[in-house]
This record gives sequence, structure tokens and C-alpha cells, in this order.
Amino acid sequence: MEKRAPDADKPIPVLVVGVGHLGKAHARVYSELPGAELVGVVDSLPGRAKEIGDSLGVPSFENLTPELLGSVAAASVVTPTRYHLDVARELMESGVSVLVEKPMASTIDEGKELISLAKTHGSTLQVGHIERFNPVVVATYPYIQNPVFIECDRISPFSFRSMDISVVMDLMIHDIDLVLNLVNAPVASVDAVGARVLSDAEDLANARITFENGCVAMVKASRVAIQRSRKMRIFCENAYISLDYIAKTGMRISLKDGFDRSAIDFEKMASMEQAQGAFPVFTRYFDIQQLNIPSDEPLKTELDSFLEAVRTGRDPVVTGEHGLQAIEIAVKITEDIRRSQDDYLSRRLRFLDRQEAETPPE
Repeated sequence: MEKRAPDADKPIPVLVVGVGHLGKAHARVYSELPGAELVGVVDSLPGRAKEIGDSLGVPSFENLTPELLGSVAAASVVTPTRYHLDVARELMESGVSVLVEKPMASTIDEGKELISLAKTHGSTLQVGHIERFNPVVVATYPYIQNPVFIECDRISPFSFRSMDISVVMDLMIHDIDLVLNLVNAPVASVDAVGARVLSDAEDLANARITFENGCVAMVKASRVAIQRSRKMRIFCENAYISLDYIAKTGMRISLKDGFDRSAIDFEKMASMEQAQGAFPVFTRYFDIQQLNIPSDEPLKTELDSFLEAVRTGRDPVVTGEHGLQAIEIAVKITEDIRRSQDDYLSRRLRFLDRQEAETPPE
């Protein structure tokens, strides 16, 4: 079935499939958007679906029914990742456009199938990489030119959610998508390390992504910390941008016009730094600008953008192809981590064997 076109002058009828921690936020935001009409919520746990539906004054369902599929033009798929393909397929085959939460699929092949389904049925397919809509990130776009080095830290306490996927697919994939978008060049190589701590999948990971244009991104993610941290540092040829997503702050430091490294008297600067402190000396050569960060809710901006893509037929901000690229790099990182873990275990066993052989008997 072809994509169901919404009426131009009416709110788009929408549905949320999966109303757990994040899905209930999708449902709330849709209920508040003037361009959307929340038709209902679906969850495999009937009690949870009823609780969220009742709180928003909409019907709740345990399954997608033909009548329900025929009543909506768009839907958010916020189920566990392993169900994304099956749920999105049923929706798109009924002419419904979908926003599939990140990661868009469990595997590369599933991601490719989602893209193929969207093309076959003419459905809008957007992937829920919400950081693209984070006002802290959006505020940097006018200032980023030719990034040469990027650092990303995404640290969280263990949430006991998303246990079916590694921290790479759970958290790091946000920053993978961001750096792919900011650098906009093919990836040349990936090197990664990580470890399993509390779950059967990787709970912490550190990856170095090198791009063909020479830019390097260092991406760190952990879900075994005590406190949350969400930070990004972007180094361009003549400027440095520092972002703190939690504090909702951003700072840009750029070289002043006419900067000439060869004209700096470093001995004089060192004496001035001792007498005056670093800041007065630093500002002789650099401009410091605090970025203006609006208070927009990222999820509201994301869902509004999705509905606009459904209404106009234009490509969404985060396409299926973007989501697939992020999965491809995440898979490479995970594979590299597991190779390094295998190497570690082999070295560890050899070390223990040598130690045992060298220990004299009592």
C-alpha cells in the first residue's frame, strides 16, 4: 500500500507503538503538538498501555489492528530494538509513515530492509537520533567549519533498560550519528576498546573514528558511572567549541583576527601569566563567545520535524540512510571491541600459564 497522504489543513493522525520510558514521552508530545492528533497508544503490556492512554485521554491497544492501521498516517515505533523491523514493516505496508527510535534496527541487514520498505511503499522513514535536534548542538552549526578533532563523552548510571543491546548501540550511537553528520566525510578506520561489567553486552566503550579527510573523533560511552555526563568538544582550524548538554551551555573560542604565532614572545607571556593569571593572557589572542542556547524541547522539535516531512513529502532531517550509516559504524566498533577482548583473554591465559609454570612447588 502507498503512503497515506494527510489532509493539508488538518492535524496528522498519529500512533505510538511502545509506551515504555521513552514511548510515553512521544505520546505526551504528540498530544501537545497542534499539528498532530494522537489516535491511540499500543503496548504489549495492556496495563501500561491503558495507564498512558488514560492519562492522555486516548484509547489503548495491545496489538496493531486493521482498523487502527487504517486510522493513522504516521506513527512512532518505540519498542525494544529487536522489534523495530517487524512493527515498522506492518505500519509501512499499511501506508503509514514511521519514526523509528534509535538504533533503527538490530543489524545492518534489518536497517537495509527498513529503507527498502520505505521506498517500496513511499513512506517517510525518520530515525530517532534526537541529538540532531538538541538546541545545544544546533547552536554550533553556524560555527563549525572543517573540524579536525572531536571528543564526545556520554556517561550514565546503569538504567536497567536496553539490556538487549550494547552501550555502543544504546548510548554511543547518538554521538556516532553526530560526528558523521558534522564531519560529512567517509570513515577511513575504526579502533575501539571496551568491556562488559554489569550485563552480557558491552557496558563501556572507547572508539577512535578516523575520517578520510583527516578528522579524528574520539567517542566514549559508559553506563556504569555514578553521575551523568554529556559533553562534546569540537576543534576546527581556527576555533574550538565546548558543549555541555546537561548544563545546556556552549562556548566558542576562536583566534583573533591577525593572530601570528611567530610574533608571540612566550617568555614574556609566561611572566604575565604568573603575574596576572591565565585568563588575561589568553584573551590577548582569543575571543570567547558564550553560545545562545534556546530552551526548546528536543523531542518536541524532532516530532514536529517528522510531521512536517510526512506532510510535505520532503526528506526528514535524519533519514533511514543516516540511521544505517550509524549502525554500520556501531557494528564496526562493537566487532573491534570484541576482537580486543578476545586478544586480552588470550594474553591473560598465556600470562597465567607462564606464572603457574614459573611458580616453584611447595
